[in-house]
Formats: sequence, structure tokens, C-alpha cells
Amino acid sequence: MPKSNSSAVKAAASAPKLVDATAKRPSDIFDSRGRTVPWIARTVHRLYDAQGQKLLDREGIPIAYWFYLRVLAERGEVNQLELSKRVGISSTTAVPALDALEKRGLVKRVLDPNDRRKYFVVLQYEGKRIVDDMLPDLTDLIAASLDGISQRDMRVFWKVMHQIETNLIQMGQGQTVID
Repeated sequence: MPKSNSSAVKAAASAPKLVDATAKRPSDIFDSRGRTVPWIARTVHRLYDAQGQKLLDREGIPIAYWFYLRVLAERGEVNQLELSKRVGISSTTAVPALDALEKRGLVKRVLDPNDRRKYFVVLQYEGKRIVDDMLPDLTDLIAASLDGISQRDMRVFWKVMHQIETNLIQMGQGQTVID
């Protein structure tokens, strides 16, 4: 485990104290630069978004819209509320994104025959084409970002990430939709 530098020690000292008997040591919570798991996860996510956007610019697709297309490609027809949950966006924020995707002919909203207040979102041919064309390049980007990481380390990484996910879901009492 890397030793903490002075900024990490200061950050740990000023961080709220955990009172639970299972509380981790500050060196388990902070990396050598004083960052927490959510902080570095956010940093990595933003780096992926920036690199992914460079690829998606070929199709004129904002990275935020890619997630809608990707969920629809995987799940098929999804109701609008479920789609926004799976993308991790509020349903009110999803409306302008879906409007833009529908205007471009990438998705179509279809009235739910059982509940006229609800809509299903369906990926259209052009949306599927974009996913099919872009997914290999985006997958290659992710693969390249893992250069120098052994298969064993990746198995450990996935085990740790899945455990964190499980812990957070339990903390949220199962209210989070995970895709």
C-alpha cells in the first residue's frame, strides 16, 4: 500500500471520523494524493468521456446521448422512466435529450397502450447503426486504457468494484437501478 504524502495525511485528518467498528484507516480511504474512491472514479469517468467524445464527434453525438443509445441497443424497447434510471439521469433531464435524439431520427417514443401517460423509447435504424459503428471503436479505447494491467489485476479490480457497488446499493436500500 503506498505511503501517504503530507496532503493525504492532512486530508485524512480533516475528514469526518468514522465511528463504526469496521471503519477503515485513513490510508485505506485516501490514495497517496489525498483522493477518495469516488474522486478518482469521477476523474477516470471524465477522462473516458473526453476520449469517447472525440470518437463520437464523427457522428455528431454528445457523449451524454451515447448512454441512451447504448442502453436501448442492449435492452430494446424501454419505458422512458426506466431508461432515464438506467442512464442515471433524472426523467426531467432525459426529456430534452430524448427530444434531440428523436428529432435526429435515432429513437422514437411510442405511447404505452396500457397507460397513456407513459411512453416507450425505441431505437431506430439510424440509432442502431451508430451504436454498431461506434461500439468497436469505443471498446478499443477502453481496452487501450487497460494496457499494462494484468488479467489477475483486472479480476481483483472487478471484484472490488462489484463489492463497492453492492455496498452502495445496500446503503441506498435498493432504490438505485443498476444496468
